[in-house]
Amino acid sequence: MSSGYSSAPSVSHTSSDTDLNRIDSCDDGVDETSDEQRMCGLSELVTSCLTSSKSSRQKSYDDDDGVEIEIVGTLKKSKSKKTKVLCPAHANIKKENPNISPFLKSSQFTDVPPTIRFYTKGTKVTKPTRKIQSRLTWCHNSLLPIVMRQTLSASHFTIVDESLFYIGYWGRHLKSAQYRALQPHQKVNHFPGAFHIGRKDRLWMHIRNMQERFEGEFDIMPFTYVLPTDRPELMKYLETDANRHVIIKPPASARGTGITVTRKPKDFPITATLVAQHYIERPLTINRAKFDLRLYAYVPTFEPLRVYIYDQGLVRFASVPYNPSVLSISNKYMHLTNYSINKLAEADGVANKPVPKWTLEHLWDHFDQLGVDRKKIQKQIEDVIVKAFICCEKPIREHMSRFLEQEFICYELFGIDIILDEDYKPWLLEVNISPSLHSGTPLDISVKAPLAKDVLNLAGIYVPPSTDKLNTADYSCRPRNGSKSREQLIKEASWVAAYKEQLGVIDNRIFKRLTPEDTRALVEFEDELERIGDFKLVFPTAHTSHYQKYFAEPIYMNILLQQWQVAQEDDRSIGVNRLEQLCRQKHMQSDQEASF
Repeated sequence: MSSGYSSAPSVSHTSSDTDLNRIDSCDDGVDETSDEQRMCGLSELVTSCLTSSKSSRQKSYDDDDGVEIEIVGTLKKSKSKKTKVLCPAHANIKKENPNISPFLKSSQFTDVPPTIRFYTKGTKVTKPTRKIQSRLTWCHNSLLPIVMRQTLSASHFTIVDESLFYIGYWGRHLKSAQYRALQPHQKVNHFPGAFHIGRKDRLWMHIRNMQERFEGEFDIMPFTYVLPTDRPELMKYLETDANRHVIIKPPASARGTGITVTRKPKDFPITATLVAQHYIERPLTINRAKFDLRLYAYVPTFEPLRVYIYDQGLVRFASVPYNPSVLSISNKYMHLTNYSINKLAEADGVANKPVPKWTLEHLWDHFDQLGVDRKKIQKQIEDVIVKAFICCEKPIREHMSRFLEQEFICYELFGIDIILDEDYKPWLLEVNISPSLHSGTPLDISVKAPLAKDVLNLAGIYVPPSTDKLNTADYSCRPRNGSKSREQLIKEASWVAAYKEQLGVIDNRIFKRLTPEDTRALVEFEDELERIGDFKLVFPTAHTSHYQKYFAEPIYMNILLQQWQVAQEDDRSIGVNRLEQLCRQKHMQSDQEASF
């Protein structure tokens, strides 16, 4: 996977009627900017944060007026140097054709570039200049799904070979060396170390550690044996009750590969590397069929940790009515809900029609009709998902620190598989780091096409600058992780120490002096809220402070963002206005020399 970077030439004036987004060079020495100009300010950057109450913040990219960008400038790289960029922050905004959707999404703040907007198939989108369009390239990969290709095509991207310049990648998990080679202008859909949550054995080991630390608070996954190490314990479990069964799975498989329900020792050989999970004996059924849920969680960053859950998902049914009898246990079409397995039931003659599939909203409507409290179940599911990520965040962060120069290069969509028992308690079955976006039915398309669009919008992808130096204005608004100023390091150490001394209690004094790095993190967060689409932020919210105790160690940015959520619960505009004042003062750029 190549990561070579070729510098883009500056963009000249154009009078083409079709190039609605015109970008010309100009001077950027103006301190004050009009409200209209600010609309194309600060980039709605890479990480995502959704509000827990989406109704109060539902300003999505589909609601904004179209904008024509007529750029006038070079942005400051430092006091003595300037860098030409293809899409700088200061811009004059003009109304576009109302029948054509805008190509760019502006920021709430001053001095951050706009991000690229993404849409579903068939949307007419403003065509950028040729020089910008020449840089809208996405790395070819055999796993790039059709719905993702269609979304990229709508926003004028071209799929190119991995040996060529590209700014985006969606595909297999990369090797460690490939992460090291990534450039700041690139975005990839995996974090190094994500296998800590994606492998079934690693996930269980991390959950088990939390169960030992917090007794009774991490009962979120059926008890699991990691084989061959735990084989003696598994045999003892099965021998004590003839009605007990386990689900055997390879630790890193997907799409139902290698899964079987059994109690026979021959199905888990002594040397085999497998996981054996307690079988949920009394699952909830609908129309007598067992089912599970495929949910989608999005994580833009692990420091600070932010977790989103997509509003829509899939309900996947077994193709044969459920029967708890021991005699039926070998029937995979009854006891397994993987769509990859059950879609073959009709061809095998065990079902007389295709296996059904529902949207998640259909399930909630079904529960409403039964008088079941859907909100209670949803909150329990959110709790399971947040706890799963907290279990695994430390080893993932450690892996990232070894192989990533800048965390904003990565983002990840996870497939979360949940099953409900007869008491409506949700159980985590597994987490997939490459969830299938294959859309073989109209129902799949109705869920996955908007999902692909919302994922890319939330990722905050923008036109790369003409040079790829981290201390250009395009990157000065992004959290830096590894290259922090002395002031930042001192503040982080003092507040982490105070957090420990006060047993997890924090207050708004943490905001008394916002450092440039604080400002970058909070600006990024607030801008991401404007790209929410159909995602929902489940962590952090104003009501998730109690999760902080579960982290392996206090992380300053987690503490800062959690307290920010508490402080902004009643009126976000106060915090947003303060951040805007700091942006106007170019506060985010004030530690550039110290950091580089």
